[in-house]
Amino acid sequence: MEMRKDFLNMVDLSVSTMPQEKTIRTYHFRITSQIFFVIVAILGIFGIGMTGFIYPFFFCPASPAACAGCPIWVIEHGTLEIASGINNGYMMILYLIGMFVAIGALVGRSFCGWACPVGTLQDLFSFLNRKIKSIKVLSILTGVSFLMLVTGAVIPTILANAKVDLQYYMFVGYIGSLGAFLLALSGVMFIKRFKSIVPSMVLLFVGTILWIFAIISRSIGLEHSPTSSLELMGLFGLMFQITGLVGIIRTILGEKGPKIRPMKGIDRWGRLGKVGLLLLIAPTSWFFDTLFFTDFDPIGGITATIPELLLNPSGWEGNQFFWYKAVFVVGVLVLVSFVDRGWCRYLCPIGAMYGPTNKISISDIEFREDKCVHCQLCIKACPMGINPKENKTDPECIRCGRCAESCPTGAQVWTPVNSTVRGVFGK
Repeated sequence: MEMRKDFLNMVDLSVSTMPQEKTIRTYHFRITSQIFFVIVAILGIFGIGMTGFIYPFFFCPASPAACAGCPIWVIEHGTLEIASGINNGYMMILYLIGMFVAIGALVGRSFCGWACPVGTLQDLFSFLNRKIKSIKVLSILTGVSFLMLVTGAVIPTILANAKVDLQYYMFVGYIGSLGAFLLALSGVMFIKRFKSIVPSMVLLFVGTILWIFAIISRSIGLEHSPTSSLELMGLFGLMFQITGLVGIIRTILGEKGPKIRPMKGIDRWGRLGKVGLLLLIAPTSWFFDTLFFTDFDPIGGITATIPELLLNPSGWEGNQFFWYKAVFVVGVLVLVSFVDRGWCRYLCPIGAMYGPTNKISISDIEFREDKCVHCQLCIKACPMGINPKENKTDPECIRCGRCAESCPTGAQVWTPVNSTVRGVFGK
C-alpha cells in the first residue's frame, strides 16, 4: 500500500513539473470552440433570423436570439406533419438523420464536449465548483451573480419604457439568466462547504421573499416591473426554494446521503434515461398532437423562457405547462450543480442520438496501453464519469480531451483519424 502511495506521489510530481504546453493548447482550443458556438447559437442578436439550418446541439428555437432549429423541435414538427399527411415531415426527419450521421461519422459525440451551449454551462459550473475554495471568493461570485441578475432584469425594462428596440440588447437577457443560475450555484456551493443548515435556510427564505415581492408588486400596480411577473419571480423563487430544500435534506442525511459515483448500478441504468426520452419524443408528439417534449423541456426553459421573461416580464405569458417546466428547470440546475455533466449523462436526448456514432467516427481518442502507468488521472478527469481506458468508442464519451490533457505519459492521444482508418488507407 505504501509503495502504491509513493508511486502515485511520483506521478503527481511528474505531472506538476512536466511542460504544460499541450494541456494549455488543448484547453484553450476547447474553450474558444465553446465560446464560438455560443455566439453562433445567438446570431439572432445580430439580426440573423431563422436560417433553415438545424443546430447540431441543444438550443431552443424559441430563444429570442435563435437562428436555427433544435433537433428535438425538428423531430416533433416532422412527426406532427407526418401525422397530418404532409410529406414535408418525412423530409425534415431525413434531413435531421442525414446531418447527424454525417457529423457523427466525422467527430462522433464531440459536439457535446466542444460546442453545445448547455454543455458549456455545465462545464462552467464544474469549473467553479472545483476552483473556488475560499469563502471570500465564493462571496465575490455571489455578488457578481446578483449584479448580473439585476442587470438582466432592470436594463431591458428601462430600454422598453424608453421605446428602444431590444433586438441588439438581447444579450442582456442572457446575462441575467446566467447570473440567476450562478447565484443558485453559489448557494449550492455554500451548502457543500458548510455542514450547517443555515445556508439552506437562507436559500429557502430568499425563494419565499421572491414570491412575496411578486404578490406585492402586482397588488400596488407595478405591472411593468420585473418583480410583478409571477412567472419570473416564481421560477426564481422555486430555484432557491428547491435548492434550499435539497440542502436541508443533504445536511440532515450527512454522510448517509447517496453518492452518485459509487452507485454504479443506478448510474448505469440512469444513463438509459436519455435514450428513453429520445424514443418517446415522436410517439408522444403524435399521440397528444402537440410539441409534447417542448412543453416540459427544461433546456428550452433555460435558453428561451428565462431570457424572454427577463426581456419582457409583463408581456410574456406561459401556457398550462409552465410550472411543470419551471420545476424541471430547477431540477436540472440542482442535478448539474451536484453531478458533473449531469444533464449529458442522464437526460439529454441529443446525446443519445450522437452516442452510437462514436463507434463509426473517424476522429478518436486513442489509448496506448504500453505507455499507461495506471495513475487513474484520466478517470478522475473525465466529466462523464467513465473509464477512458476501457472502451474508446463508449457512447458516453463526449471526446472533450480531458483524459488526454491529464495523462502524464501520452497514453491518451486525441487523433483526427483513428487507427482503423489509417490502417485501411495505409494498405
